[in-house]
Amino acid sequence: MKKIFLAISIILIAISCKKESEKTNTNSFELTVTAKNFPDSTKVYLYDDDIEIKMDSAYVINENFKLSGNVDFPSMCYLFFYDSENKPIEDYKYLFVENKNISIVGEYSDFFNAKVIGSNQNDLFNQYQSISANSENSERPSNQIHFLFSNPNNQMSLRELLHKKKEISKDSLLLFHKKLNITNSNSPKGLELLTYINTDQVKIGDKFRDIWGNDLNGVQHKLSDYYGKIILLDFWSPDCPYSSQQHQTELPKLVQKYNQEDFMIISYFVDTEIDELAKSTENNYENWLNISDLKGMKGENISEYDVTGTPNSFLIDKNGIIVKSFIEFYKGEINIEKEIDKLLK
Repeated sequence: MKKIFLAISIILIAISCKKESEKTNTNSFELTVTAKNFPDSTKVYLYDDDIEIKMDSAYVINENFKLSGNVDFPSMCYLFFYDSENKPIEDYKYLFVENKNISIVGEYSDFFNAKVIGSNQNDLFNQYQSISANSENSERPSNQIHFLFSNPNNQMSLRELLHKKKEISKDSLLLFHKKLNITNSNSPKGLELLTYINTDQVKIGDKFRDIWGNDLNGVQHKLSDYYGKIILLDFWSPDCPYSSQQHQTELPKLVQKYNQEDFMIISYFVDTEIDELAKSTENNYENWLNISDLKGMKGENISEYDVTGTPNSFLIDKNGIIVKSFIEFYKGEINIEKEIDKLLK
């Protein structure tokens, strides 16, 4: 009898320990990173892009470092690196972080493509990116949407769907939302999707909604100050590689081509740090108007245009009518240029 009791006790203790272990694993994450050829004392920040906060930091020692914390829901995060003089190192890494033990192995010269192991959401994200990268430009949007609808009920698909929601009918978005379980449906992204479905957003053919922001000199500008011009209203973020590419390639070409025309670019900086605006403007050699309210994605001006990701541009004609919206940026495309040419005919 005593042996039976002892056996039961051992089983109960084992179950208890397992539950405690599961509780620990589900309430926190730990990133174990191998950073090959990174110099010692390289500073690393983990930034949660979904809630816009720095979550943890560390230094590279002997090509290794660890970061830890917890997330309420799987989140898109960035690893940013700074050298011993606190200058940013170009190669960064973005990945989905969830409350698990996650390992990352990458090389100094190409950390952008570092391998991530231990995150199901990140595995799904890699599949999504692979489908996008292997699609022709004309087929990419439909292939992306098909993948998301084929893999619903997770934060990765919710996040990416929110970025593409303007390309999808609200009836279809509602069908997607109905596939979500209670956890995902009641998550911030799930509620954001439902709010979008039930709200009348700015759309093509609407009059522009006036917004404001300060430039680097602290001078306030309103969109309405430039009524009568053709305006490309460009929402962008320095943390987004596609925004930076667009600012270094496409937008300078537009300024050069239309500098004698009644056309202007107003870039709206989606961030909270004025220093980042100054640095990004200098690095990209921007010579057009760049403004911000420094409230990031949570600002009222952003919500006026229902911007959920960058880059996102709106082309406004001389009568103040929104004639086109451009989401994301693909190198080599000239869609914005074509639409401006139509307005100038």
